[in-house]
Amino acid sequence: MQVILYNPLSNKGKNVKIADRLAKQGQKKGLLVTTKNLLEIKDVKAFLSLYKKEDSIIIIGGDGTLNRIVNQINGYEVLPETFIYKAGTGNDFIRTVPIKNKLANIKPFIKDLPTLYVNGKVEKFINGAGVGLDGIVCYKVNKSKAAKNKSNYFRNAITSFFQYKPVKGTITVDGKTWVENKLWFATVMFSSYFGGGMKLAPKKNRSEHNLELVIVKDIPKWLLVLVFPTIYFGWHPLFKKYVKFYRGNDITVEFEHPSYLQRDGEDEYPVSKYRVTMDK
Repeated sequence: MQVILYNPLSNKGKNVKIADRLAKQGQKKGLLVTTKNLLEIKDVKAFLSLYKKEDSIIIIGGDGTLNRIVNQINGYEVLPETFIYKAGTGNDFIRTVPIKNKLANIKPFIKDLPTLYVNGKVEKFINGAGVGLDGIVCYKVNKSKAAKNKSNYFRNAITSFFQYKPVKGTITVDGKTWVENKLWFATVMFSSYFGGGMKLAPKKNRSEHNLELVIVKDIPKWLLVLVFPTIYFGWHPLFKKYVKFYRGNDITVEFEHPSYLQRDGEDEYPVSKYRVTMDK
């Protein structure tokens, strides 16, 4: 059996049509196909118990959809082969895994994910989580009626530059603590991309069992406007005075003033402190 899961609220409702098209393709191959609205699944454990190893699941969506799913299934065994169909707007996850015919097998990549502790909650994420300028940009993008694509992210980033003021922050990486006085953002990455195609951590591969903290600090606002576009190409490490990278397995960031947090493109406010760990 093939199960197609879709979120009718994402991708401007286009996922419903994509689900229907994939179902017809599966039926032509002689498969028994069923489609299911993700929002209607109330008991994840009971849902997963319906399917066996020889079945397959196709999830239609992007980073936000996958983020919610990995948190819902955390702790449960998923027997069927599970794929994600490229139908999101950010698609930062699918940029970093093997893909064929818009399908990526996600089972090898949704185990042993980073753990995020924030505002009394414990969550998983697939790409990155951070506080500061990137959180505010994600908030603006999510609030915008325009599509969540590179141009929308870039446009909102530019407007955020002139509104956001860098703040003092305390950073701890594997027990080593220091203070930065003018932090623009501090983002923990499990993979290389965020923001719909921005290569924030160019050397980070999700197959590596560690985290990479990327911070931008002390940079004049006018220069940040010029540096920011280089992130799309992964060239920003050239600005070593302002852009720093730290590897570790236990990272805590505490800001002097509350700000927006983003995790896999989803925003949250207010956040003054967050911690990310990677099981050894």
